[in-house]
Amino acid sequence: MLLKKILSPVSDALDKACGVLIVIMLGAMVLITTAQIICRTWFTSLAWSDEVTRYLLIWSTFLGAGCVYRHSGHISVTLVQEMLPKPVEKALRVAVHVICMLLFAVLLYYSVKYCGKLNKTATALPIKMKYVYLCIPISMAIMAVHALTMALEELTGTGEKEVKA
Repeated sequence: MLLKKILSPVSDALDKACGVLIVIMLGAMVLITTAQIICRTWFTSLAWSDEVTRYLLIWSTFLGAGCVYRHSGHISVTLVQEMLPKPVEKALRVAVHVICMLLFAVLLYYSVKYCGKLNKTATALPIKMKYVYLCIPISMAIMAVHALTMALEELTGTGEKEVKA
């Protein structure tokens, strides 16, 4: 399938890029929090550090959800699925990815509309809140790509095996 050959490397690249961004964001959170502790102890506290750390956490959470989805790491109940015959089990997994893709598409649509209407400014920083909330449509688009890729991989039999706890 041509679509799978195109989407699979794109999905993998998005996954890798998000992973790198998450590591950078978590590192920045550690550095900013450490600086805040030092400044609060010996000098005056940083007015902006709590807000920056909060926004980095929000971004890393939404981007991380996409990475976890790509590797089938979200919690799932597979009791019924494992009792079904293999063809039905495969069809069920494809259906789940398609339903997830539709959910991500709906959330993408409404989050873009919401970000377009948002004109507030952050409390301590001179940035628009739409840039903080932009993590939602970006992560929904990434997860929609992952869902489509995983559905196609399931159909062609090249999908990543489920993560078992």
